[in-house]
Amino acid sequence: MTPASQNLSGCKVLLVEDSWHASQAMKDLLADWGMLVVGPVASANEAERLLVSDPPPIAIIDIRLKDGLAYGLIDVLVKKGVSVIVASGYADVPALEGKVAAILQKPFPA
Repeated sequence: MTPASQNLSGCKVLLVEDSWHASQAMKDLLADWGMLVVGPVASANEAERLLVSDPPPIAIIDIRLKDGLAYGLIDVLVKKGVSVIVASGYADVPALEGKVAAILQKPFPA
């Protein structure tokens, strides 16, 4: 665990990613940092079901999910006060600028 990742230890994070390999790699990395991973789930509908009781402070979301684009889910999360990090294969996602905490272009290093 690096000094930077120690700040994340115990923090709950929602992981929404429809690629099994990418979701498992991110889940393992986040768990190695001591984060409590909710999911991964592959669709916005699944993610919204997990938000009913106790939304996490952070969500990492792929923009293209099994049930379509994640813009609606991102809006729901932002309204709930969740900091959203978008992990996308798209080079540019201008509709999200100013709305999300960060946009990471896949593939990205840990």
